Amino acid sequence: MEMNVIDLFREEYLPGSTVSIIYDAYSSAWRIPLLLLKHAVENGRVGIVSNYAGPIKLFIRKARTVGLDIERALQNGEVAVIDLFGTRYGSKESLPNVFYLDKVEPETLNPKIDRIYDVYLRELVRYRPVFRLVYTLDGLSLLLGEENTLKLLNQTLASRTRQLPDSILVLALNRDVVSTRFVAWVSGISDYVILAKSWLEETGLKEALYLISAPYEDFEPEMYSFRVTKRRGMEKLRVRKISP
Repeated sequence: MEMNVIDLFREEYLPGSTVSIIYDAYSSAWRIPLLLLKHAVENGRVGIVSNYAGPIKLFIRKARTVGLDIERALQNGEVAVIDLFGTRYGSKESLPNVFYLDKVEPETLNPKIDRIYDVYLRELVRYRPVFRLVYTLDGLSLLLGEENTLKLLNQTLASRTRQLPDSILVLALNRDVVSTRFVAWVSGISDYVILAKSWLEETGLKEALYLISAPYEDFEPEMYSFRVTKRRGMEKLRVRKISP
């Protein structure tokens, strides 16, 4: 039976968890973190996005592919974006709830992001649960290097566990950009791990999703076929379990 990709997650286990969506260069699974963001916002969470993957206008266009209007969500205070890519490369936009730093460097990055949370995002996160998206982790590794990225990620996990214990952290990662060691480390610190694989056949691009890890006792790894449909919104991404 085919189902929504969101159904791979048990809602009661998401608060406080780290979710890694790992995909390859040709996979369509880069949409899954954006769909999770849409789902979170529609269910009352405030989305905080750390953007490392390109100009914010590109992020806005990509979010539209799953029916998420980022500009409207920014205006309504449902989403905030810390635009590290725009900071580094000077591609800044004048949009509400989009924040920039003076510079991006590993030694001061997390304290500066903490200040944005403490000063500018305090009211947004005060009364609503938080959904945090790192988009993308490979983008951060290209900016600062893999070693620095892993150190910063560990610091973030430790600090946000204290400050926002019920927040959901989603890490989007293109594994073709980083080393196997980097992927292994990210998988190891995650509660949920979804791995997407794509390949070409004569009939077109095929994809599979592997649910490798989940934080509940009766979990067992599962494999699904995965496709992008013409449907809109939450029904855009569909999976079908493949029998063992």
